[in-house]
Amino acid sequence: MHDPTTSTSETVEDREFEELLTQAFDAPSVPRSLLKRIDQVVQQEWGASPRLADSAADKLQRSVVRGTRWFRTLPIAAAVVLGVALTVFFQLSSPVYAWNTMVTALGHAGLVEIEQNGAVRWLSLSEQQAGETTSHATVLLDGTKNILLRRSSQASFVERRSLPSAELGTQDCLVLAFLMGDAAQAKSVEFLHGARVSGEHSRLVEVDGTSQIELTVNLESGDQTALLTVLVDPQSQLPLQSRFEPHPAAGIPSSAEFLPWKYRSDSDTALASRLAAIPASLPVVDVEAFTSTTVLANAQAPAVDHNTSSSPIAAVADPKVTPVAQAAPLEVAPAEVAPSEPYHGNLEVPASQWKPVEVRHSVTGNRTQDLDAVLSRLWTENQIQPASEAAPEELLRRVYLDLVGRTPSVTEVRDYLKDHSPDRYKTLVERLLNSPDHASHLAARFRSFLIPEGIDLANFGGIEAFEKWLSEQFSSGQSYDKTVQQLLLAEGRLVKSGPLLFYSATRLEPDQLAGRTARVFLGMRLECAQCHDHPFEPWKQEDFWGFAAFFGRISRPQGKLETVSTVMQVRDINRGEVTMPESKAPVAPKFLNATAPLESGEAVARRRLLTQWLTGKDNPYFARATANRVWSMLFGKGIVNPVDDFGVGNPPLSAELLDLLAGQFIESNFDLKGLFRTIALSRAYRLSSGAEDASETRLDWFAQMNVKMLTAEQVYDCITVATMPGSGTADAATGLVDRFGNSSREGFLRDFRTPSGRSTEYQGGIPQSLTLMNGTLVDGATGLQSSGLLKSLEAPFFSRDQRIEILYFATLARSPKPSEKELLQQYITENTKGAELREALSDVLWALLNSAEFTMNH
Repeated sequence: MHDPTTSTSETVEDREFEELLTQAFDAPSVPRSLLKRIDQVVQQEWGASPRLADSAADKLQRSVVRGTRWFRTLPIAAAVVLGVALTVFFQLSSPVYAWNTMVTALGHAGLVEIEQNGAVRWLSLSEQQAGETTSHATVLLDGTKNILLRRSSQASFVERRSLPSAELGTQDCLVLAFLMGDAAQAKSVEFLHGARVSGEHSRLVEVDGTSQIELTVNLESGDQTALLTVLVDPQSQLPLQSRFEPHPAAGIPSSAEFLPWKYRSDSDTALASRLAAIPASLPVVDVEAFTSTTVLANAQAPAVDHNTSSSPIAAVADPKVTPVAQAAPLEVAPAEVAPSEPYHGNLEVPASQWKPVEVRHSVTGNRTQDLDAVLSRLWTENQIQPASEAAPEELLRRVYLDLVGRTPSVTEVRDYLKDHSPDRYKTLVERLLNSPDHASHLAARFRSFLIPEGIDLANFGGIEAFEKWLSEQFSSGQSYDKTVQQLLLAEGRLVKSGPLLFYSATRLEPDQLAGRTARVFLGMRLECAQCHDHPFEPWKQEDFWGFAAFFGRISRPQGKLETVSTVMQVRDINRGEVTMPESKAPVAPKFLNATAPLESGEAVARRRLLTQWLTGKDNPYFARATANRVWSMLFGKGIVNPVDDFGVGNPPLSAELLDLLAGQFIESNFDLKGLFRTIALSRAYRLSSGAEDASETRLDWFAQMNVKMLTAEQVYDCITVATMPGSGTADAATGLVDRFGNSSREGFLRDFRTPSGRSTEYQGGIPQSLTLMNGTLVDGATGLQSSGLLKSLEAPFFSRDQRIEILYFATLARSPKPSEKELLQQYITENTKGAELREALSDVLWALLNSAEFTMNH
């Protein structure tokens, strides 16, 4: 198909490729030598050069024809850039760019709906749920548990089907299921299971006088194909209309015309009403398999005992779990029982019946040894052979990234590898936990879930003010329960920033404060009970609003607030009530595990009562949720995963392991640093991530370390420490980075951040890759005049091999492998001198900073 505005020899694809190249390199340039080589590669593949370099490219091409040394030896930098260029531009046709941008935007859009033929399909990526409601049935896809629930109209049971793991990620599958409709049909499930995005094409079009992006996505699943066309808003990147056209042989319904998308402003309320279509009181029937032509609506329902499940979908995650009504109460091993003996407690009872964590006295006298004993027995019981211990360099880089958020400096790598004392790792962990970088890194991690991305707090001092306050609390040595108390009891005008940003981010709304507090500090998604009884857990609507009532008496204007002002303040007053939707009766405050509301007294502020209960040692949720969150930070996933979804339908991998850590946390008087120390010194944390016989079972049971993506903050700080740019933001001797008041860092973070809580899933795409490849940070870090590291390597007393080793120490915290060393010795010979040597070292540094190994924590 030809573009009518161009000559017949110029295709749409050619023009779009040119635009993509222009965008890709319309930024501070990569090293000139690499641009010349990219020019040569594109010239060979496409017959025309994108002119990324100046006219010297012709001279370079002639030298290539004559067989210059660098082309014959295939230098590492050219190989890396060639791989990136070919992969992004030629092989993949950029399938992750526009599609992923659209999916990311949908993740922040709340509830989305499409109406077709009397059916209402809906999607909530933030909750990882999609569904469809017709006059015949309601279907729910739960991406967090990978299940499908279906209830026929007026049926007395709910059908549940475990879905096979799909090649696409959870969010992509939910979006496709939403677009396809008929999610319960066997053909649709089969298509989704093997679906992949094989290509995409986009162009600017005019629709009703407005400019829109027409995105066409090619989908493949086995031998079946489908075409998805979406009209996207250029500003918000959100879909406006869509059309799904599968191949006729696929047997999947299509939409012959474009269907408009509707974005609900009342997302929480609307989602709650959708979930209410599958009542919590109905029993669950497991449907073993789909047939090729049968829809679940026509399946013969097995016999069920309608009296066995009075709880909401009692065992959503595991069909074999005993119904809640028959589950035994939570039991904790008595103090005299050794941690290595079987643990008889469980957390499969309703959360409202959880007992406080009992602190078990240590038999070994060492918390880490107690932890190792429990894990060792769990591995034995599950017939798991753990991975081998991580190499010193692997463990060194891992613990720096996890505890202080950066890689070690060259000096720190050398000092550790030279130290052969038996306690060198323990000493290192202690030093890192007491460093200023630990407090500021921890502040960034906790801020990410206390105040999620996408909330504009610029008028209140910005999120940096909140991180700085958290960093001060963590560095002071104050116990975690005291920090939480200060956060929840903060008072004053919102302009004062600090802990009050937690209230600014939730607009002082009691329901938002309740939902966020429950998620962060109790590990509960309590807001699902905001408009109706929780569909999956035993929380009632009265429980949610009773919890929200603790925030009802804060000074604020009446009614729903769209925004908050800096002149507003947070202080306790003696009036103010909350009411449930469609009710005018005030709801009295009630603790989550209480059997009755509190008396309506005015003597003590409600927030103080809540804080005392929430951080108390008898609270059955607080210590468990915190221990699980810290474990997730170090291992990439929690004992309960996701970390904010505790419940009957999502039990812990091991209740014994969770309660051991929670008990130790309580025993230490909520010493957060001590909790990090115990886990970081454990055998499980010190296992390698690179076992050749890696298996999901081993990873699930923490018998091998997960590979984690670096956060945006970690990427910036690692580059800063590694390359020592001349901006004064790094100290070469200590490796400490300036994390506050650094405008360059803030700009980089805006472009590179990934969703929190998903550290084992790759979230980066072309924008993030280009930020690294062409951004000002890497440009300065690898520039011959700005890189402190490269300048230091000009010292005449360094040999070629020493320079290469220093580059590897600075970026990957290890020595080059023999194969890497051999290749680089061909690229940089002993005779490479002067400007040629500086350019070659810059190329190698650029390639290392853009390697997958650098951007991952393994």
